[in-house]
Amino acid sequence: MNKKSTFSYLALLTCIYCVFTVVQNLFEMKTIGSTTFALMGGGTVVSWIPFMVGDITTEIYGKKANVRSFTLAGLLNLFVVILAQLVIALPGTYPDQNSAFALIFSNGVRTALASFIAFWIGNYINTHIMVVLRDRACSKGNDNSILFFIRAVLSTIVGQFCDNLIFLVIAFAPIGLSAFEMRWEDMLSVVLLGTSLEVLIESVLVPFITRPVTNFLKKKDI
Repeated sequence: MNKKSTFSYLALLTCIYCVFTVVQNLFEMKTIGSTTFALMGGGTVVSWIPFMVGDITTEIYGKKANVRSFTLAGLLNLFVVILAQLVIALPGTYPDQNSAFALIFSNGVRTALASFIAFWIGNYINTHIMVVLRDRACSKGNDNSILFFIRAVLSTIVGQFCDNLIFLVIAFAPIGLSAFEMRWEDMLSVVLLGTSLEVLIESVLVPFITRPVTNFLKKKDI
């Protein structure tokens, strides 16, 4: 294995992973839909990116490398949310802006805790499924593009569902702990529709992005 190229490509994947993890959780503060029906969290727009990058990292560099990546991403996101509380506490120039910013990050530590726990569990499940199915296919000597597609999509279904469910329950369950909470029925619809959309996006992109990038990195680093 070429150690120099391994470091550079793995570092790039980790950077992409971390950036979009933070962006995903910032976007998740907005619920997309109407006043009577919630479709999905705003983070769904980009949430497929960390999972896709995680699949690529797991396939090429293994389970430990991806565990390190999503653990780092989770800690960075926790750090960003804590810093947001510091920004809220600092005096501001425009009252309306201050109120809007404070409202968006009103869940504070609750959101940070939810995001780290849900993200870590969801990604660990995703990674574990990828590794188990990959090793099983390789042991039989019949790994191919179809099996890669199956494990990438299946791992995303389970991982994203767990991630979305755990995050919403901890961060937005209507138990009176924060200014912004969701109805139980809205949380269920966001989990189901959000997960479905994320899986659909990844299913479409596997043949065009995930698989080609994986093949490229296998030639470079293996």
